[in-house]
Amino acid sequence: MRIGRTLPPAAAPIYLNDIFSGLKGLIRGPKEINRFESELKAHYNVKHCFLLSSGKAALTIILKALHDLYPERNEVLIPAYTCYSVPSAIVKAGLKVKLCEINPETLDFDFDQLKKILSQPGATNSKNSILAVIPTHLFGLLADVGQVRKINTDDKISIIEDAAQAMGGTLKEKKLGTLGDAGFFSLGRGKAFSIVEGGIILTNNNSIADNITKQMKTLPTYNMLEIIKLVIYSIILTIFMQPLLFWFPKSLPFLKLGETIFKPEFPIKKMSSFQAGLAKNWQTRLKNITSIRQQKANAFTAAFQKKDNLISSMIYENETHFLLKFPLKIYDTQILDRILSKSEKQGMGIMRAYPDSINNIKELKNYFKNKTYPKATMISKHLLTLPVHHFVSLSDRLQIKKLINNELGF
Repeated sequence: MRIGRTLPPAAAPIYLNDIFSGLKGLIRGPKEINRFESELKAHYNVKHCFLLSSGKAALTIILKALHDLYPERNEVLIPAYTCYSVPSAIVKAGLKVKLCEINPETLDFDFDQLKKILSQPGATNSKNSILAVIPTHLFGLLADVGQVRKINTDDKISIIEDAAQAMGGTLKEKKLGTLGDAGFFSLGRGKAFSIVEGGIILTNNNSIADNITKQMKTLPTYNMLEIIKLVIYSIILTIFMQPLLFWFPKSLPFLKLGETIFKPEFPIKKMSSFQAGLAKNWQTRLKNITSIRQQKANAFTAAFQKKDNLISSMIYENETHFLLKFPLKIYDTQILDRILSKSEKQGMGIMRAYPDSINNIKELKNYFKNKTYPKATMISKHLLTLPVHHFVSLSDRLQIKKLINNELGF
């Protein structure tokens, strides 16, 4: 166990003045929630916005609303390599997970396979069971939502844009989160912008919004004890996300920091006024956070442009992404393990990404018998992520570069 300066793999700062804003929001009550909703609708130029307790809660509510519209459909098509929260939300909504192979160069859909899936018998008639397709901006890498829309010829298949890790990003001057029939963000610890926990739904589709409104009316709010816990947790995050102190919560196994867990049992609540208050001045804060991450990601892009049989950067120079973490493929698993081991000892915040493809999640394996997704499984064995948040100093970046290059023999 390392005791000393340790970088979090991902971090979105919460400061004491943000907590004071949260407490003021708690006093203002529903007015604070209305303020946050109105600002989001104006900023993203959408007609409908809904605030929830987490990103996966937001996705679950979208799926339930869509299923109410098309109750004969029960499958949700997602990339075979993605955050485990996505299949967790699908199962929570009472629906089935359907997988599409990925492009290992982009982590987006393999669009050739996507075309085949959406053109299978039944894909364009009333017997089709696909309810939604979820393109995902994984780690902030831009997904080609427009291509999904071109391929999809069934107007009963909705496109849900997973921008959970990409709030603040744009694609061709269009804001991420607004490119699908509905989109959602996560405001959890370590996301692009954090209010401890939270989720946002955006849509311009009136039918979807009407059904989401019905779902929202059934949801509980945070009780006072839960709000007190949020306040305490926000203070803890403010203190212990600092690199000088992060080693302490990281050393506590019951916190399970950095672990990826498939867990469809999670609460779904309306966002509290404390969380809405924490988001005060979110536009300016998000712009600053995004700019800092881009600068540090650009430095790693320049450092790891070399592509050979040892290493492959997933980002090319002159490309614009809005990275939460910097993804890097290391083809030799022994070298990868050494990099992880030395990073752990030096507190560099280098981490594996998600541990396996979705079809290999133990609780879901029975649904994918005789089906394999080799590209998704391969990427899970070879992908590292590097931290790009505001706590990462120039010295940290140089140390990370040196550590990786030394192990690669460069």
